[in-house]
Amino acid sequence: MTRKPRGVLIVASLAFVSSQTYLAYLLGGLRPNILTLQLTFHAGRYWEILGLWGELGQRAYQGHFGYDGVHAVIYAVFGYLLATRSGLYPAAEAQAMARTAWMLPGAALFDLLENLLQLQVLAGPFGAQTAAIPLSALCAACKWGLAAWFALRIGRRVVSKLGV
Repeated sequence: MTRKPRGVLIVASLAFVSSQTYLAYLLGGLRPNILTLQLTFHAGRYWEILGLWGELGQRAYQGHFGYDGVHAVIYAVFGYLLATRSGLYPAAEAQAMARTAWMLPGAALFDLLENLLQLQVLAGPFGAQTAAIPLSALCAACKWGLAAWFALRIGRRVVSKLGV
């Protein structure tokens, strides 16, 4: 495995952890949690969750979108750099590295599309039946699926490198 300069990877890692912590601070108190809303395909359940959050929770959710776009860029860059600069992939596995490197940027694109759909839903009347809700949930499922796949691929590499 080749060694590459890692200073930028360390900065990206710190940015990712800080950004994720900030989002947890903004939305961590929501019950049911944000993940439940994101993966809700049925409009009735979606509006039920927003109702359970109350006005304060709804404002917190709507307010997070301004930062969530920045977060998507941060985790996309982090994922790309982790795959390409960490030394987890030898030169002979350039294709595997490239596939892994583009997983979180792909997830970020689904995240941004999910956000656009959510903003469209929230701009309409409360309780509206709209195709944007299941489309948004589909984007969220793709985003989280790519993030999980990335974590599994990186985790497998780390375990292999440690000889466990």
